[in-house]
Amino acid sequence: MIDFIAFITAPGFVPLFALIIAGVLTGYVIGVMPGFDITTGVALLLPLSYVMGQGEAIAFFSAMYCAGVFAGSITAILFRIPGTSEAVMSAVEGYPFTERGEPGFALGLAVVCSGLAGVFGTFVLMTLSPALAKVALTFGPGDYAALGILGCAAVVSASGERIAPALSALLLGLFVSTIGPDPMDGVFRFAAAPPLKDGIGLIPAIIGLFAVSDVLWRILTDDMPRYAASRHAQKWRYPSLTDFLKLRWTILRGWLIGLFTGVLPGAGATSAAFIAHSTEARISRTPEQFGKGAPDALAAPETAKNAAAVGSLVPLLALGIPGSATAAVILGAFQIHDLQVGPLLFAEQKGLVNTIFFSVLLANIAFVVASLFLMKPISKVASLPYPFIAIGIMTLSIAGSFATGGASAMYVMLGFAVIGLILKYLDIPAAPVILGLVLGPIIEVYFRRGLLMTDGDISAVFASPMSIGLLLASAVMTAYPIIAKITRKLTAKH
Repeated sequence: MIDFIAFITAPGFVPLFALIIAGVLTGYVIGVMPGFDITTGVALLLPLSYVMGQGEAIAFFSAMYCAGVFAGSITAILFRIPGTSEAVMSAVEGYPFTERGEPGFALGLAVVCSGLAGVFGTFVLMTLSPALAKVALTFGPGDYAALGILGCAAVVSASGERIAPALSALLLGLFVSTIGPDPMDGVFRFAAAPPLKDGIGLIPAIIGLFAVSDVLWRILTDDMPRYAASRHAQKWRYPSLTDFLKLRWTILRGWLIGLFTGVLPGAGATSAAFIAHSTEARISRTPEQFGKGAPDALAAPETAKNAAAVGSLVPLLALGIPGSATAAVILGAFQIHDLQVGPLLFAEQKGLVNTIFFSVLLANIAFVVASLFLMKPISKVASLPYPFIAIGIMTLSIAGSFATGGASAMYVMLGFAVIGLILKYLDIPAAPVILGLVLGPIIEVYFRRGLLMTDGDISAVFASPMSIGLLLASAVMTAYPIIAKITRKLTAKH
């Protein structure tokens, strides 16, 4: 409490708070644009970090992330057009409210559930991150390598039954992470072309893989979002306190599912929304109402996805391992300012850590307040013709990539745009590629350090109880979807 008072009374609080509000508004605009994912939006604007201070950059992008994850629900509920991938279940369960003439009820339910999840999730972030960081200070090289392997296992496990596509994308990301100078001895690897001699830049890779490839794919396949107006969109009645009290256990379950899913590397808010919705459908007394606009069916995914958005920052800050694709992009803001996330961040940059915590808290409060005024007018952004949106995305992509590394970064961006198109054609998720690109150096560097310390004895690298536990958890997480699939097939035969 004392730290928070010092934070809001500090001389630089006003401009910082202005950036938080700007991040909320930017996240709103990105969230309501069909076909413009919040991960893509954060990636496109990441070069702005160069003109911001350390705290300002992290505060802006954290606020943008929190607001953007919710804002996709606005067009999902009003027009059945998910503004972001996290809002798919909101379109399924929210649009029936609009058809019944109750869009205000659905939007009010969504924003309050999302805001509560974000605010209380921030307190968990404040509590859990420092505790994890203290534990991480005791980690040896083998423990960090095993932690990176656990992150890879979580990425694969989060894919459900689509293990092969997710694993393929992850392996591609791990391979790409080895391009460039060897981190131990500086020898160049797979770097015959000049654009690759310094390795693959995270920011141009993200921009090409998510933003440029998405625009090109939509143009090539004529899959451009179309705006659909609703004749009921002007009728507004927000839910009452009694309505929320009836949903208290649904909200709590969604919050816990979201936090747990968000902390797992690679799972993200989209997975949290689906898991919370399916969980609620299994335990509901009225499962037949799901898909028809039931309050609990909407409250569960809305709560879970914002809790997961905050939860994904926990492993990012404490361990240096992002909990989602967007958190991996935000990692780029740390890299731009030469900040090393992980346990040392808490020991050496306590003021910056507090700025991150309180900025996320204020961002969640700000987007709830802003929603009361912005939900109706800003939803009209969805009516912009997609070609105009595409031109803006491509312009920002080129400018942002060039700003990060000149012509070489632009070549990397274009290369990853082609990779993104191929992945879309093969129906392979793109997020594991980025997570592999982030986790690859962690695994390689710490594993090789462990080998140097143990004279090449692999068993000694992973000899600690922590390493063994993490590797066992990785094996369980990887095997679970496979075992579950086999069990379902055997059950179906009988």
